[in-house]
Amino acid sequence: MPAVFCWLIFSVWHALALAETSTPEVAPLEMPVIPAKASQVGKPAEAETVETLPEVTVQEKKQKTPETGINPTLPVTTITSEQLQRAQPSNIFDAVRAVPGVSISGGPRPSGMTFGIRGYVDNEDVLVKVDGVPKGFEKYRMGGTFIEPELLKSIEVQRGPQIASGSGSLGGTVNATTKNAEDFLKPGQKYGGKAKFGYGNNSDEYSRSYLLYARPDERVDILYNYSNRQANNMTLGDGSKLQSSAIESISHLLKISVFPTEDLQLVTSVVKFDDTGLQPYDATGGQPGFFGNVVRSVDDLTWSETVNYDPEHPWINFKGTIGAGHTHLEDLIGQGAPFNSTFNPLQRQCRGTVNTTNPADSTTCRGDLTDTYEYKTDTVDLSNRAQFVARDDWALSLLAGYQYNASEREITRFYENQNTAMQALYPKGFNASAPPGRKSFHAIYLQPSLALGSFTLIPGYRQDRYQVEAAGGTLALLAPYGQASTIKFKQETWSLGLAYDAFAKNSPDKLTFYSNYGQGFRPPLIDEYFTQGPFSRCLTQFMRTSGPASQICGDLYQPQRSETTEAGVSYQTPHLFNSNVWFSGKLNFYHTYTSHLLTSLREDANGKIVQDGWERRNGVEVESFMQYRGWYLRGAYSRISGDIDTGLVSAPLYTAPGNALNIQLGAVLSEAVDLNISYRKVSDRDILLSGDGSRLSPYRFGTQQGYALWNAGARWQASKQVTFRLIGENLNNTLYRLDGTMGGLGMYGQGRNVKFQVELTY
Repeated sequence: MPAVFCWLIFSVWHALALAETSTPEVAPLEMPVIPAKASQVGKPAEAETVETLPEVTVQEKKQKTPETGINPTLPVTTITSEQLQRAQPSNIFDAVRAVPGVSISGGPRPSGMTFGIRGYVDNEDVLVKVDGVPKGFEKYRMGGTFIEPELLKSIEVQRGPQIASGSGSLGGTVNATTKNAEDFLKPGQKYGGKAKFGYGNNSDEYSRSYLLYARPDERVDILYNYSNRQANNMTLGDGSKLQSSAIESISHLLKISVFPTEDLQLVTSVVKFDDTGLQPYDATGGQPGFFGNVVRSVDDLTWSETVNYDPEHPWINFKGTIGAGHTHLEDLIGQGAPFNSTFNPLQRQCRGTVNTTNPADSTTCRGDLTDTYEYKTDTVDLSNRAQFVARDDWALSLLAGYQYNASEREITRFYENQNTAMQALYPKGFNASAPPGRKSFHAIYLQPSLALGSFTLIPGYRQDRYQVEAAGGTLALLAPYGQASTIKFKQETWSLGLAYDAFAKNSPDKLTFYSNYGQGFRPPLIDEYFTQGPFSRCLTQFMRTSGPASQICGDLYQPQRSETTEAGVSYQTPHLFNSNVWFSGKLNFYHTYTSHLLTSLREDANGKIVQDGWERRNGVEVESFMQYRGWYLRGAYSRISGDIDTGLVSAPLYTAPGNALNIQLGAVLSEAVDLNISYRKVSDRDILLSGDGSRLSPYRFGTQQGYALWNAGARWQASKQVTFRLIGENLNNTLYRLDGTMGGLGMYGQGRNVKFQVELTY
């Protein structure tokens, strides 16, 4: 049994023993109330005339509560700003890798990585938000999370659907929050800046970032950050190079906060990311270059405006976010090396668009192929938490919200020579296998919270109304058959949370038993609704007699649904075993049943169209944190197992990651020096080698070997202006693979990498 389990078992035993032997607490001294409003983060301090109180001597020094990032009753983990600073991750995926239940699929470039949560590994199963704006898009085997960790203040990982996080995320949600100027300004400081330079020896990576921050007035907070990373192909654990893994990215962050009053905060955030380079077309697959390579350029922009309004009234605690995202992505596919593309194979008689054997021929030579993708997202997210009753014996509050999101995509495919016969397959650039379209939803949710003594009851209700619309050339494919080009549906989901606190509310020790139930769903993609061609589920091979004549599935699809039940216990104490060890830990068990698998749509033996596939997951997640003075120990363990039934055949849940154990030990030796070392152990996992689960193509399984990694880091603040960092990744130089998307063999991960960084603060 892993060490993390032992910590938690001993902690619960200690907590129960403490409950039996605890002595009555001494009532605290009553102090005069200062007539000033409680301070809030980001609000300007105002000079007030207050009565000077007599000096009070405190015998026992109170230990500062550490930020563990562990939610006591929900499957939510937050990567804090302090953790990000210590780890200095190369990308957002490295930052969350140690969260229980989380795996990273695809790779090795950030554009090819996707989050996997509890065995849900499709890019569409995990919702990613940056400052409240959803990110990501529909593209064959490609990630869509473009954000440098250098810009982030914190990352919250929600495992499983949460009622306020948004719809369509069966696996969960990753919420990234960017930095503020107040995170860097020292007391009394109005202006400041920081420059950071880094080098990583594995791929000769050079990175630099420049940060400017200011608070010229009490009511204005400004921050700008520029980051640039350049790297060659990665070196693997066996010394070989991973082709097409070089990185060339630039990112910007502009954030302006305005405080018109102490109750109101307005925050504008603009994040821009640019990336270019030779990359695999199949960015998340297990074998780089399976469909050849492309020169891919990404221009990604996210804008958000957030309003926080928290007056004295207990019924009002409002937060509103409006925002938009725009991604321009272009894939240039040439002929021959290094492209080796199956979409644009080499024409030996051609030099670009010129036929060298017959220069008069203007229709044979295709030249380069360019795929262009335009994605636009608009979002509105409004919520308010009202506290109706707040007494010692009972409390009642209500979280209510409204959400709107619309995502639109335009896709074109053009050969350099548009007179070729191949271009005729894509009239006006329309590719029926990647149709354009628009998807939008409106949603409302209500989540009351009732606390009665030691018990807390939190039910929830959410309603989503979706509309998915075909566009472009798809309309001409549907019209001859009278098939609908707009699909509308409504989904209702429910949740229920129960918690029991074993100790009194004013006790420093917290022992909580809890159980949660939640429903979720994932709507079909535009690709699934309106694709015509080899990727459609409505080809004659799946639907011999009852399928649509257009071979476009349309509204035959049902949304994929899930139900999750979990139970667990969490414990927190500032004095573990009557010592000065601060401890927080949680043990969580869950079961998830997913029905109406989108991949199971087909015609059965009776000619009826069905979607009866299902998945079943069982898992355990453990998190713990211990701190003694300057020393800390963080641990996490997760295990996932399950089954899948396609309606035709049953098999192990091949998308489940290997069991994972993560341990990090660190020490803050002084204000100037801190050290940390981490260990990650991942077990073997089942993988899908071939087959689609049909009778003609049965599944064929294999095993992807597990691995163990050691990382370490050190920080030395030579002066108030100069800080040095040394980070070692994969110090044992292990040759290992990340998880593969769709349950297949994963790409190789990076070998040993030693990074050196220097920070100059002004």
